[in-house]
Amino acid sequence: MLNINDKRSSKNLKDQLRRRLLVSIAAGLLIVHGVLAVPPSQANAETADVSVRNWYPSSVFEVPEVKPSWTVMVDNYLDMDDENYLGRQAIAEDGKVFAFTGKKLIAMDARTAKRLWSYGKDLKPYVVFNNGVIYGLSVDLKPYALNAKTGKLKWQSNTSIYMDTRLRTEVLVPTVDTLYAIKGSRTFAFDAATGKLRWETNEPSGEGHGTDYLQEADGVILRTFYVQGALTSTQLTAYDKKTGKKLWDHFGQGEAIQIKNGLVYSVDYYSPLLTDYQSLPDRKWVVNVFNLKTGVKKSSREFTWRMSGEPPYEYSGGGLFINQGKLYMDQGNSVAEYNFDTYKKGEIPLRTFPRPYGDNWELIGLVQERLIFKDRMTGELAGIKLASGQQVDWNGDAPVAQINVYGKGLYRAQRNGTLLGINMLTSRPLFRVKTGEDLHESTLKTNDMIIIQAEGKLLGVKLPASLK
Repeated sequence: MLNINDKRSSKNLKDQLRRRLLVSIAAGLLIVHGVLAVPPSQANAETADVSVRNWYPSSVFEVPEVKPSWTVMVDNYLDMDDENYLGRQAIAEDGKVFAFTGKKLIAMDARTAKRLWSYGKDLKPYVVFNNGVIYGLSVDLKPYALNAKTGKLKWQSNTSIYMDTRLRTEVLVPTVDTLYAIKGSRTFAFDAATGKLRWETNEPSGEGHGTDYLQEADGVILRTFYVQGALTSTQLTAYDKKTGKKLWDHFGQGEAIQIKNGLVYSVDYYSPLLTDYQSLPDRKWVVNVFNLKTGVKKSSREFTWRMSGEPPYEYSGGGLFINQGKLYMDQGNSVAEYNFDTYKKGEIPLRTFPRPYGDNWELIGLVQERLIFKDRMTGELAGIKLASGQQVDWNGDAPVAQINVYGKGLYRAQRNGTLLGINMLTSRPLFRVKTGEDLHESTLKTNDMIIIQAEGKLLGVKLPASLK
């Protein structure tokens, strides 16, 4: 097709084209395959009511392509009977990969994919690892334990954790001597050596609704539940490890952000909900301190700030966490750092850091001396360097399906059938792996191998020396 504004065309050719165009317009005729046709009186193109572009770099990153060391077909997690098992259907530990094929649990060498053993039939696609032992669930939701090296059965429990409910699926939490199973508001404790059920308890106020949180400390088990009050909030509850007897609970309190010297530090999430936050710029987080054994409140710590701008204000109920004695707290337009171990009422932050972009970004952790934020809408990650406050990004060349970070390596599985391995410290992409699939589950790692979970297959990739 010729362009009448093409400067590379000759003047004569342009003149000829102009004349032909003027003649056609004047005649009111359109020539289509040699047939004369009368054009419509108006020929405006129909426009979209809404047009939104999801912008991504137009060019593909030029990085070395790495071929997988192996590819193995496994049960497709997208076809599993309960989507709540997602994220738990494969693990990589101790140089091995554990996954499901034909509803059997298999173990493979992570470097070669050589099958080491297989176990069971019609198993639930759920597996966890602790101290050389694999734990899983039978088809009738009875926990079992295997020797991770040999696949030999250690025990199969006679107790099913089944509940006639549509609540989220089961969660297994292994510790040194106990396997805990969570199902909604119920908690089961199994002897890790024999599989014998020690106790079972239910939190009535949870009405079947519990979180995945369970923490064991100094003979006490902590869990959180969703409880109805004037407003729905979380409830922190403590149980005796030996008997399952309920020790105490506190409505509105979240999971422990620290357990130290017999004390539990927990955020008050309920009080902020009672504040007219849209018209009032003053904000505060309250961390309450309870005796671990008795639940008696020992003290409170308040951290205050003021929202900038004019009302109406956002809720600004972002994240907070403790890392090496420092408290990091999302405070609207910034993140504040406090020395938590030497708290004094009314003290100002040690320093503050900017937040990336807008309100969709939430503070989720600290890795490699970088505060990590997640975009709730897209799943993208961004960081702020503690040393300088500089923002860092780990961009790709396609929308993200899954991101996992191990040490210095950030593994970005994308919705164009590729995974990028990125150096987290430099933000530089180091390699690409073609997976051929749109969606991906968590990328796993053991020793010098990463295991990519694509749709219905696992791909083993040996890491470059810089990311081992």
